[in-house]
Amino acid sequence: MSISHTILLLYPVKLFLFCAVLGFLTVHCFRGEREPLLRLNGVNMSLAKGRWARSVNNPPQPIDCVLSSWSPWSTCDPCQKKRYRFARVERPSQFSGDLCDYSDKETEDCVTNSPCRNKVRCEGFVCAITGRCITRRLLCNGDDDCGDQSDEKNCKKVYRKCNQKMEQYWGIENLARGLNILTNNLEGLVLDHRYYAGGCTPHYIMDTRFRKPYNVESYSPETKGKYEFTLTEYESYSSFEENILRAKASQTSFGFGIKIPGKFELGYSYSDKRFKKFIQRTKKFSETSSKFIHARSELDVALYKLKPRTLMLHYEFLQRLHQLPLEYSYGEYRELYRDYGTHYITEATLGGIYEYTLVVNSEELQKAGYSLSDIQSCAQHGFNVGGNIYGVYISLGMSAAGCKAVLNEIGDSIKEKQVVEDFIALVRGGGSEHITTLAYKDLPTAQLMQEWGDAVQYNPEIIKLKAEPLSDLVTATDFANANTLRENMKRALVEFQLETSSCHCAPCHGNGIAFLKETRCECICPIGYHGTACEITERKDVTINGNWGCWSSWSACSGGQRLRRRQCNNPAPQNGGKPCTGPDVETISFPELDDEVSRQIRGSHAHPSTASAVTNKLCNLTLKDPPSRQRFYQCFRPVVKGNTDISKSAGHFLFKYNFCWRFNLGPVSLGSLP
Repeated sequence: MSISHTILLLYPVKLFLFCAVLGFLTVHCFRGEREPLLRLNGVNMSLAKGRWARSVNNPPQPIDCVLSSWSPWSTCDPCQKKRYRFARVERPSQFSGDLCDYSDKETEDCVTNSPCRNKVRCEGFVCAITGRCITRRLLCNGDDDCGDQSDEKNCKKVYRKCNQKMEQYWGIENLARGLNILTNNLEGLVLDHRYYAGGCTPHYIMDTRFRKPYNVESYSPETKGKYEFTLTEYESYSSFEENILRAKASQTSFGFGIKIPGKFELGYSYSDKRFKKFIQRTKKFSETSSKFIHARSELDVALYKLKPRTLMLHYEFLQRLHQLPLEYSYGEYRELYRDYGTHYITEATLGGIYEYTLVVNSEELQKAGYSLSDIQSCAQHGFNVGGNIYGVYISLGMSAAGCKAVLNEIGDSIKEKQVVEDFIALVRGGGSEHITTLAYKDLPTAQLMQEWGDAVQYNPEIIKLKAEPLSDLVTATDFANANTLRENMKRALVEFQLETSSCHCAPCHGNGIAFLKETRCECICPIGYHGTACEITERKDVTINGNWGCWSSWSACSGGQRLRRRQCNNPAPQNGGKPCTGPDVETISFPELDDEVSRQIRGSHAHPSTASAVTNKLCNLTLKDPPSRQRFYQCFRPVVKGNTDISKSAGHFLFKYNFCWRFNLGPVSLGSLP
């Protein structure tokens, strides 16, 4: 049970928009995640079906990384003059097992007579190294518009349009990076926020002169937020974990989705040292009857918005996209996602978040005759008056002396604690070592918060954001085969999510958290546990909470539906531990087609004109749904070329809200997806 005294506007990413990927799943194996079967020393350790045998003192057997066999070689790419093959990670390494420290993709030179048709006509100047196309008015203007200085070479005279010194927006470099939505990590630069297209109009913020990048639609200062804390009570660890810990890392369980609607709070990566420490200290109390008070203060300093179209890509990212093979080879596209993330940021709120958690001993609280609300009120008043609690009226019956004693237990001031078992801070934004050191030691004061706020102004972090998949950056402006590249990137994103899920990891002991980092799994151990699997501890009969295994493959279509399942066995709950939260079955419904449409789709042969008629009919299906759901994307624009046989397999999409259906209508060009 949690008691929230103010509303926290958090938007953690859930499972979004199955329709953006369902089509790929239908044709490309329509599979879920593989369920690795590990049997070590005769002990049944099946992730898919069995329960893990656990011993808190026995060291785990190392698990070696295993790659799949190589895929067949692709055909020779006519533009790159190379062919490709790849392998997948069948099983990540864990518990000091051997790493997959060798390449999981290969390329080799080849010869082909097929023509290369990847040139986009440039009406301006083609940059020598980066290949960027810029307008000729940008030549010899003193700016590196090409990214390789070729636009500034051989100039008889430099006509500088921007002579005054201007600063870059605070935090602008991170906003140009790709975001791996599966790990919450910012990766390589995908946008060029040092490209100005000759623009030089100064933008003043607090007497500082900034130069607005070409890609940026707006960057405006924001004064939302005060140095005040929202405090929330949690009567148990399970309630605290559900509302705080899982919300902070919710994107790591991101499901099958490409488009992410709405603005959401950027979670922490498990590789973030701040978050790992926070988890280790809070999970120490997972087996206790402790109560929790969580305090949070958010400060927004700037709002950022990207232009909706005609964006200038970073030249290195542009070159990587041009190097991708047109014939789909997962290994090359996977490498792109590893280096640049899965999405790019279109809108963001910049600022900082200052939060702390008080862990309260419920038995001592009861002995003292206090309630959790008393401790919350005491902490709130202590912050407001800088710890000088005497003379301040404390509601709910707690004396000033009692409150002072509680405040003295917070932080590192004394070792012997009674009511307050731990004080755990987590600070985002500011980038000041001095402030961070103070924040992690004691309850914040008004003076410390003021110092932190000043530091956040110049070193903000991304707090909330909107994001779109990297495939949306591939347009006909830069790529002659934009449609093919986009579809390949969407397909690869589905496979990338499946391959990099932490559900492939064996469970850690003591409610430790297993997460996948590259091709190896690591454990974050609660305090009181250590070892590669958190197996070393003095504790006995530990309560083990359940955790989900991988999703099964999607079933065959039956009764207009497909489904997939997962089991709460990674590990299963033990010794009275909590079961997994969330559904163990997911179902996707398909439309009921009338007999005429079904017959024509199933037909082995059809004239091209029939294909056009069928697809038109599919786009105008009336489904048995409420009127509020009767909205379709315009998905098909039938274009028939030659005497095409509809029986040859090629899929196209029909979209409706968060459902989609894929029909094998033959190699007929039906237009591009929205």
